[in-house]
Amino acid sequence: MTFTILFVCTANQCRSPMAHRLAVSWLGKRFGSDQADFVVGSAGTQARDGIAMTPLAGNVLTELGVDVAGPDSRALTETVISTAGLVLTMERRHRSGVVTLAPAALKRAFTLTEFARTAQAAVAGLDLPADPGDRAKAVVAATARKRGTVRPAHPDEDDIPDPIGNPIEDYRRAIGQISTAIDTSLTALVG
Repeated sequence: MTFTILFVCTANQCRSPMAHRLAVSWLGKRFGSDQADFVVGSAGTQARDGIAMTPLAGNVLTELGVDVAGPDSRALTETVISTAGLVLTMERRHRSGVVTLAPAALKRAFTLTEFARTAQAAVAGLDLPADPGDRAKAVVAATARKRGTVRPAHPDEDDIPDPIGNPIEDYRRAIGQISTAIDTSLTALVG
């Protein structure tokens, strides 16, 4: 059984592909060849299929030692959402777009920062399954039950600003936020 994590942003050329590649790298370091239990993907709410990641997004990943190879952009569809056990969006409006396309995804769609913050609290003291896929499902369910109880200091903290078209410093800020949230999220998800 595999567990699929889907990252979502607007055009699927910057934030979500950076998150996608960071997550693949993180899972590879954690599981090695056993990472096959997890499938990672990304899509965009306004994406056109087949557009490459922006060069600056690739540059900041390279600075972190993360492989930039991966799929090009793809449009977010109900089918793409339905295959994901967890949907992590870069902004609240992306999460709304996910749930509008696939209302059944409500309990497994979060902003990336919301999931990181809430999952960390949700798993505290839980007896979770040893199997990675079963654990991931249990963590998503526990996080959904705890949604709204671990609030950000300000609602905008649940949005990772889009650096597209801006200088590399904005990409570095975005990758810093994404990296921190992925580390926290995946640690809660897989242990």
